[in-house]
Amino acid sequence: MCFAFRMTQARLCLLILCVSILVAAGPLEAQQEPAAPRATLLDEAKRPPDALREATARQEALDARPAQTVPTLLTLELATEILLQSNPTILAARQEVVAARGDVLGVDRWPNPELGFDVETLPVGVEREGTFLDGQELVLKVEQLIETAGKRSKRTAVAELAVEVSQSELLETVRVVKFDLQRRHYDVVLAKASLELSTEILDQFDEMIRLTEVRYQQGEVSGLEVSRLRTERMRFFSDQTEAALGLANSKIALLELLGVAEMSTEFSVAEELQFHGVNASADALARQALANRPDLVAQTSRVQRALGQEEYEKALGKPDLVPYFGYRRDFIVNALTFGVSLPLPFFDRNQGGVARALAETSRERQDLRRVELQVRREVLEAYNFVSARAVLIRALRAEYVPNARRARDIAQASYSLGALGLIAFLDAERAYRETLLGYNQALYDHQVATFLLDAVVGEERVQ
Repeated sequence: MCFAFRMTQARLCLLILCVSILVAAGPLEAQQEPAAPRATLLDEAKRPPDALREATARQEALDARPAQTVPTLLTLELATEILLQSNPTILAARQEVVAARGDVLGVDRWPNPELGFDVETLPVGVEREGTFLDGQELVLKVEQLIETAGKRSKRTAVAELAVEVSQSELLETVRVVKFDLQRRHYDVVLAKASLELSTEILDQFDEMIRLTEVRYQQGEVSGLEVSRLRTERMRFFSDQTEAALGLANSKIALLELLGVAEMSTEFSVAEELQFHGVNASADALARQALANRPDLVAQTSRVQRALGQEEYEKALGKPDLVPYFGYRRDFIVNALTFGVSLPLPFFDRNQGGVARALAETSRERQDLRRVELQVRREVLEAYNFVSARAVLIRALRAEYVPNARRARDIAQASYSLGALGLIAFLDAERAYRETLLGYNQALYDHQVATFLLDAVVGEERVQ
């Protein structure tokens, strides 16, 4: 649609054009004003650019904080706090959330208006009367794309769901890394217990060597028996050195996970190997996991995002309006022009995008079913492992450890009095050593299994 009228002053038309440009740009500036607060996860992403810059500055200040120091006596609770503040994997996952919120800022804006300037009928080799501008056509106009079918709101909804996915993925990362921390922390606990046990056994064996040497000096035993005892000491000394090496390496692995660059930091852990039973049933834990697991929540959000993408792809098949308003000078006529263009969706209605979105939704639903089955399997496997280790620990605690300790004590007393042979004494020492090492390993396996059960459920169980 177009109309024209003659004016006495071209400047008036230029002034009207400038005003029209400002009017067209006005709604875009209004988009930058902070929206009314909403109870969503995107409040920070909705803030104006100044607030976002302040949030970015605060994040940079947090990243620039000095590295966390590890206390001399480290508890698992304190190690978890250090992990959440300093672990690089968790910090990187947090930036994924920030990036997803930044995407919301881009999709929530109006398209920019377009300013066009055309010059037509330039005189070439032809003399014309009047001024230079009287011999050609000048067109200056502004176009503004207006999206229809709610494209902008649908696009924003998809971006908001992407933020929810990234937040659930952050919680999933925390869940996995936290379990790794618990396992590495108790690697140090086990190594410390093994070193204490090996040192105790070695000290006791050294005492038996000393008593045997006294008996040798009194002529009660032969020098061969003393040599056999000294040779056997190598087994217990090797246990002590291996335990010390395991303790040092397990501490290094724990410091690495905590994000501590100084891996020679000396510290000790406060926890001991203990046994705590699990009272909840497998079915109750499975229901709890299906409600709490972050990876399952993330996959559910992906299905919702795919459904939102379907709606957006269908909206893309609807044509958009492009109104324009401008100024035309046709030879000696000044004119205002306005109109609208509308694509006719006779052929392309984004059928390919819709088909792709439908397939993506079907795939995400199948992945959701896969994750649900995986969660159920992991809960049952962890529960069975905890139950099996509990049976073993109860048997070791009630029968095998007391019998091994009693047999070792009797063997030491009998051997020191000459009532027991060397071979029987060494067998009792080896049996005691193997039983206590197995008991410590069973306590460690059960504790790690309970941590795994907490991890697969998605939160700490109610004791």
